Amino acid sequence: MRERLTYANVVSTLALFAALGAGSAFAADQLAPRSVGAPELRPGAVTADKIRKHAVTAPKLKAEAVKQGKLAGGAVVTAKIGDGVVTAAKIAAGSITPDKIPSDSIGGDKIDERSLSPVPAADRAAFATTAETAGPEVFAKVGAEGTVFPGDSRGIDSEDVRLGKAFAGIYCITTPFSPKGAQVTPEYAGHNSVTVYVSLGGTENCPAPQVEIQTYNAGSHQKEPFFVAFYR
Repeated sequence: MRERLTYANVVSTLALFAALGAGSAFAADQLAPRSVGAPELRPGAVTADKIRKHAVTAPKLKAEAVKQGKLAGGAVVTAKIGDGVVTAAKIAAGSITPDKIPSDSIGGDKIDERSLSPVPAADRAAFATTAETAGPEVFAKVGAEGTVFPGDSRGIDSEDVRLGKAFAGIYCITTPFSPKGAQVTPEYAGHNSVTVYVSLGGTENCPAPQVEIQTYNAGSHQKEPFFVAFYR
């Protein structure tokens, strides 16, 4: 060994190690573009503290790369969502349920009133809210023979009215709902001796759910025209 250990051998060996070290350093700093991908990264190699702030932007994320299971609890807050980013088309059907909506977060100005049906507390006043005017929801002008005048009626037509068979002056009316109230008045025909009565819940002449109306003239059953309105 000592006989072969010369100055030239030592210098050449040191030069070789230096070249190898420099080459390794160069290779680490000068990687070819796209030469390192996901397969070359070990699990957990890229952590949040190793990513430069604002380095990951929306255009750099592929579609559906970020899913709900990959988001930490509380990671997405309102301040991190840009205006107009979340649209109806990006919300999965059934993903927003009542338990996910904070109390009092949706005000009247954010609700399309046309999409709402009558609320339970307002169904009693439906007769005043569903018509163009403050008229009842269902009403009719009925002739002496049970004919309904369409221009003066709503929700009832002639097919919904039949004459009672027991005697004249009985009208059985089928309504679109079970009324809790009704108002009936005779049509003035030049005399004031006509009286009209209404019975809800079905009768012997007009079984439920029909409504019975009886008309009298001078105390006797007679066919007479009348007006009737029904209330929920």
